[in-house]
Amino acid sequence: MRDEALRVSAELLAGGQAHGVLGLRATPAGVAPYVFGAPDKLDELVLEPKWPLAKLGMQLLEGLPADYRLAVICRGCDERALIELVKRHQLDEGRLVRIGMACSAEQARACLCPRPYPQEIMIGTMVDGVDPFSDERVRRWMDADAEARLQLWRNEFARCIKCYGCRNACPICVCVPCKLEDDLWVRRGEIPADMISYHLIRAFHLSDTCVACGACQDACPVDIPLLHLQLVMRRHLQEAYGYEAGIERERPSPVLADLRQEPLPGCREPAWIDSMGEKHET
Repeated sequence: MRDEALRVSAELLAGGQAHGVLGLRATPAGVAPYVFGAPDKLDELVLEPKWPLAKLGMQLLEGLPADYRLAVICRGCDERALIELVKRHQLDEGRLVRIGMACSAEQARACLCPRPYPQEIMIGTMVDGVDPFSDERVRRWMDADAEARLQLWRNEFARCIKCYGCRNACPICVCVPCKLEDDLWVRRGEIPADMISYHLIRAFHLSDTCVACGACQDACPVDIPLLHLQLVMRRHLQEAYGYEAGIERERPSPVLADLRQEPLPGCREPAWIDSMGEKHET
């Protein structure tokens, strides 16, 4: 797979289709994201470990010249995140080149990923996805009744130290200002974070945009299974609307469409609905 990545990246750089390739670089100090700017600099390119790159790609392009084109080595979840960022006008698709990489079966199982590959695979071979709802780690939430499930989540969220790692790692959490830093909703300096005002605001805000990358869960220092909560919300979105975030490039969120077309009496549009319009003003 690495040979494929080297070949594709070198061709894009040499041919001028991209000015830089965002991937992972291995040095004696460790592995970290890096922008490779020339074919002869690719010797240190590696593909592991899994490292979310979509949000970083967005942030890099914000500070680069308008004609700069960035290629991103992206797994299926990275591609889904990039698609959502483009749909929300946080990223100019014309400045982006996707180098799609398929995940291994082992990685798919670790992430409970039903779609461990991008829409166009340039690196690796497609493997079957995993049904997350057949996994006992997720089933325990589904099999419990409402009261027991609520208590399970209370126990999990009681460990929260409000580090904002889940928010910072999420590729779709780009709202400025962030409601999770608004004293009206979240009491700062108090831990654990309140389940309703912090965790459920975050979960519902992402209910129609979560791409199930698991970055929130991977970033959590106290191992709260945040992905499991989002997986349930993604399933309800599919069942109710036949919609899966990060898959349909042209179709907007049906949740926001319903809100605008059939507003509830007395309800105002949430401030963050503008994420479909002007950049970052949510």
